[in-house]
Amino acid sequence: MNVIEKLKYHEEDELEEWLNSDDKESRKFLKELVKYSKDNLNEIRQHCVNTIPSEFSSLSIIYEAFSEYSIDFNEFLFEEIQRVVKLAKSKRIKPKYLQVLTDIETEDIYSKTENIYIAIMEFLTSNLNLQNEPNFNVELLDVVSWYLIELDEDDEILESNKWISRITELANNADVSVKIKAREVLKELDISSSLNPLSFFEKLKGMFK
Repeated sequence: MNVIEKLKYHEEDELEEWLNSDDKESRKFLKELVKYSKDNLNEIRQHCVNTIPSEFSSLSIIYEAFSEYSIDFNEFLFEEIQRVVKLAKSKRIKPKYLQVLTDIETEDIYSKTENIYIAIMEFLTSNLNLQNEPNFNVELLDVVSWYLIELDEDDEILESNKWISRITELANNADVSVKIKAREVLKELDISSSLNPLSFFEKLKGMFK
């Protein structure tokens, strides 16, 4: 099987064989996928477009390979982030399938292509909105939390203030489930000074979340 055929096989198999393969075998295919994609990115792009995100998807394999074994596909990963978020926002997939995006590691995207990292975070946080369905906001916040890395102390990214402001807006004014999730994200960043206190009911729900 060639690379595309292998991806289709794992998609149909719902990643069962992939998840049970040993690390050496997995790394070999991830590197093979990266090498193949350098000359055949349009084929990979078409495979992704034809793949609707689900709980166990071959998209996970592509995202892992591209973000961990190369920096040549960071722009492509940004395209995929936009595609998947739009699918969820338009209700073509369940919000929980946004989790496939957490297979993208952002460390190298930030350190090697900071402009793309900023564009990704700007896109994700700009899609957080009080008018969204609560489940969409909660799942998107989970992705945002995964992507928010510790910025270099000497690297002033002014845009990050907007990202925090958007999360804080949900933490103060959204549905209770979204409030709690947003506060978890802000807690990871050690930010609490601009938060309104939760009501007794909200605290109670948070305890049994």
